[in-house]
Amino acid sequence: MFPIRKADSTFKKEARIMQNYLIIYNGTAGKSDNETIAKKAQQVLHQAGKNVDLAATSSEKDAIKQAKASTSRYDCLVTIGGDGSINTACSGFLKAGQSIPLGIIPGGTVNNFARALKIPLSTDKAIQNLIDGSPAKVDLATIGDTPMVSSLTLGRLADISKNVKQDERRKFGTMIYLFKGIKELFTNRSYKLKIDANGTIETLRAQILLITTTNSVGGYVAFNPDATYDDDYLHVFLLKKFTLPKIMTYGAFFLSGNLKNARGVKYIKCQQIRIENLSSRKIKTRIDGDPAMALPITVKVKADFLKILLPK
Repeated sequence: MFPIRKADSTFKKEARIMQNYLIIYNGTAGKSDNETIAKKAQQVLHQAGKNVDLAATSSEKDAIKQAKASTSRYDCLVTIGGDGSINTACSGFLKAGQSIPLGIIPGGTVNNFARALKIPLSTDKAIQNLIDGSPAKVDLATIGDTPMVSSLTLGRLADISKNVKQDERRKFGTMIYLFKGIKELFTNRSYKLKIDANGTIETLRAQILLITTTNSVGGYVAFNPDATYDDDYLHVFLLKKFTLPKIMTYGAFFLSGNLKNARGVKYIKCQQIRIENLSSRKIKTRIDGDPAMALPITVKVKADFLKILLPK
């Protein structure tokens, strides 16, 4: 069952008074139809009596700047894209020290965050949700000043993602990760990590580490039924071995929503975790699908920081 979202009189008031919207989109995306989508959303919002500005961003830095400025000038920020685009908007919110309601028009390959929050994947329905939806409190994870809206990986999951090219994602969709994953099976790479969470420090080896803030990973929304987008927790999975026989086991537990109960999987539910690298080689992370910083890192939950427009 989809969780009951947090609501209060302030949020109901916000939903009523949202009048001024800013839509940001990547203006350098080549063949992307983001500009067409942005103009369509602007037209629909205008017809609903809203004031709408468009901002075609030239870089990630520009998008962050626009998102930061929006918190003092607009009632709602709208972003077009996948988890990476949402992450960029949240970077602006963090720099501003506050957020405003965020509307999402999914446009990525997987759209994991949108799926987890049941935001319509259809462009037309997502645009209509900008009018009909209401703001809900949603947790945001942070690594210093860097936001994490959906997931953080290191180990083989990060290695697989690193080896997937943008044109391959467009051509093959999520299946490309399976093909790359099979190839990755023929390596024997594990990482020695120091984990500090919930007052306990331990050293262990793992081939995969995954941190999520929702019940979804890779667009599969039944991955962890115990997690919700507003439960104020990080959900951490460490897979000690990643071999062909283990994939079959992990796959069965994954599809049933019980991965945390599989043998060889360590699950940690926490509000803060520090991960240090005890291996001789550098270990980099991927956040919301994009390359990010190397270990050590400290991940924290910023509870209820976001206000996402969700369907009623």
